[in-house]
Amino acid sequence: MNDGAKPALPLFVFDFDGVVCDSTDECMVTSWNAWEQWQAGKGFRTAVADFSAAECERFRTLRPRVRGAGEYYIIRRSFAEGITIPDQRTYDGLMTQWKAHIAPFAKLFFEMRDRLRNDNLPLWIDLHSVYAEVVSVMAELDRQGRLYIATLKDGKSVKLILARHGIEIAAERLLDESKAKSKLQALDSIRQHTACNRTDLVFIDDNVTHIVEPHASGYPVWLAAWGASLPEYRQVASAHGIPVLEAQDSVRQLVCERGIF
Repeated sequence: MNDGAKPALPLFVFDFDGVVCDSTDECMVTSWNAWEQWQAGKGFRTAVADFSAAECERFRTLRPRVRGAGEYYIIRRSFAEGITIPDQRTYDGLMTQWKAHIAPFAKLFFEMRDRLRNDNLPLWIDLHSVYAEVVSVMAELDRQGRLYIATLKDGKSVKLILARHGIEIAAERLLDESKAKSKLQALDSIRQHTACNRTDLVFIDDNVTHIVEPHASGYPVWLAAWGASLPEYRQVASAHGIPVLEAQDSVRQLVCERGIF
């Protein structure tokens, strides 16, 4: 909590992209600019209107598979070379094949995000749309010091977007890509910082590949399905006994079930 007191339990840990915010449009624009730079091009896009409907649909279909900024290299190169990615196995195979390019592309991606954001902050923020019912619950949890965010997105972006919607989350309760390289590492860090038990942390993520390991480690996890959830992610969740939150309003119900508002 902001006053240094130990927060009430349980604590709720939210992934950001796909759970709190739909940043597909911003990532489409930023990843295109990064790929353009990667190819030594001079183009720079700033809006969804710069893309065709087919480009938007193709990007939106693959976007849920991305687990970090560098992986947009996989999407952009597959588009450039006409490679079809029908499933996670194909995606993971390309990631293994192109692994050496992931980190340098991530660096370029963040540079292009900074350029877009610095050129026109309101325009950049408007490329994101938040899930209003989720944000409403988060605001209440934040006031109680029970809100944490574990994301592979950069923390500056998260803070700017949340601030637009009235949430000024404390720095120590935001674990971004610079503080944790996996969601399990983020949860372990929160648990150590707060001296709570694993069962006192409730974690919500829209990418099942992020939550299988925390689930196996004893953390209560839920798969968020109100965004662009892939059918195969539901199948994996079912196989591991991971519950699914189907709609935004189910977050409030979960919070009420797990702890008093």
